[in-house]
Amino acid sequence: MLKRALSFLATGTLLGSLIPLSPSANADAMVWKVSNEHGEVYLGGTIHMLRESDYPLKQEYDIAFGDSDTVVFETDVNGASDLGFQQKMMMQMSLPPGKTLADILQPKTYKRLSDFSAQCGLPLEMMQSFKPAMVILTLTQLELQKLDITANSGLESHFSKLATKHSKTIASLETLDEQIAILATMGDGYEDEFVNGSLDDFENLSAEFQILINAWKAGDVATIDEKMTTMMKDRFPQMYNNLLVKRNFNWIKSIDKLIRTPEKEFILVGAAHLAGPDSVQSLLIAQGYKVEKVKALPENKR
Repeated sequence: MLKRALSFLATGTLLGSLIPLSPSANADAMVWKVSNEHGEVYLGGTIHMLRESDYPLKQEYDIAFGDSDTVVFETDVNGASDLGFQQKMMMQMSLPPGKTLADILQPKTYKRLSDFSAQCGLPLEMMQSFKPAMVILTLTQLELQKLDITANSGLESHFSKLATKHSKTIASLETLDEQIAILATMGDGYEDEFVNGSLDDFENLSAEFQILINAWKAGDVATIDEKMTTMMKDRFPQMYNNLLVKRNFNWIKSIDKLIRTPEKEFILVGAAHLAGPDSVQSLLIAQGYKVEKVKALPENKR
């Protein structure tokens, strides 16, 4: 999922005012080496849903993957397709018994959501028992699929398949239950603002997604910070804290343990986690780690 299903909410929802970027073949990728006296790991930024045309990846990703024994994702990417997980997610993203979407949204917001949902071929009556977050996640996936943007083409799927092919260990920073809990809180307490902001962004989804891809490919962390993480912090501070800050702090504890193992890990997380003053890199540097960009090899040494 993107972070309206973690990555799209942390990035794609907040792209409305981004400036189009022209990715350079020589620009750095979002891949870093993290090290201290105990060892080293690689850290890479991902987009959870992509198109086949977004490949091949920059060489820095290949370097980190090739030099690693273990690939670590945010959560269990294979377990997320399990029927039991899907059922549990639907239960936790349901409204309390007796409550409906029409009860918790303002009439104007509800009508706007209902109209858009109908345009997408998903009558809102079918989603009455779910929280707004579940409705927005579902609509996001439907709209992205129209653009041939899918989780099957995302970086997690890509590297999960590569890891299996090359007999590398696969691990995760969070459990699926932890991820469900995060998704279930999105929009709680500010439902109308959350829904209206999401509907605003759907209007230019194709262009906004391309801007996101260009920024990620260019490795432009400053722009991702300015136009994504800072915008989320300003517009939805609760979401910023739950989706980014709390998880980043938890992850650096896991990274500290991973860096002490004999194996070398390649840790892949959503790009929004790697931008801004609360980024994973900033937190690691504050704790004394050395964090440096991975550089592609010159053409004559590849």
